Amino acid sequence: MGPHWFHHPTTITIWYATFAFWFIPEIILSRRRPGKDARKADRRSKIIVITAVNLGILLGFTAAFQAPGFSIGIHWETWFVAGIAVWLGGILFRWYSILTLGRFFTFDVAFSSNQHVVERGPYRWLRHPSYLGSLLAMIGFGMTFANWLALILPVCCLAAAYAYRIPVEEQALVQYLGSDYDDYMQRTWRVIPYLF
Repeated sequence: MGPHWFHHPTTITIWYATFAFWFIPEIILSRRRPGKDARKADRRSKIIVITAVNLGILLGFTAAFQAPGFSIGIHWETWFVAGIAVWLGGILFRWYSILTLGRFFTFDVAFSSNQHVVERGPYRWLRHPSYLGSLLAMIGFGMTFANWLALILPVCCLAAAYAYRIPVEEQALVQYLGSDYDDYMQRTWRVIPYLF
């Protein structure tokens, strides 16, 4: 049977347009390479995150189509609209974070010459705001299915990948940027204010 939106021309168009708005820029960004002078310290975290995103999408679809017993059931339209809103909000917050970081943003954990700690925009409070944007987008993606498994499994995949990547990235940043980044860590949250 599948999710309810799958059977309505308007909602299926909105869903696929949002998916394209989310996924196509990510593919383009993932192909961007660090500068020739960049020092990499990725430890395969890029491939782990990419795998987690794709696995999460696959699990979301699978749960929505194969596990109807986990459907939220009531008011699927409300879940759909709220999911699209959260999804778009996460995408836009991620783009805002990436634009704020500017040339220092890479999909790989890598550091360019004259890199410094950025403390503008969302980086005043969060060390990894683009990851928060991705997690919100994944939550919104899951919400559109109005299925508990489709909501939980994708975001758990991505959260597990970030749980690996964040320590790798922060260890490398401390090594590369020294006390400036160490001090910055003392006054900011990693991803979620007041929680983590």
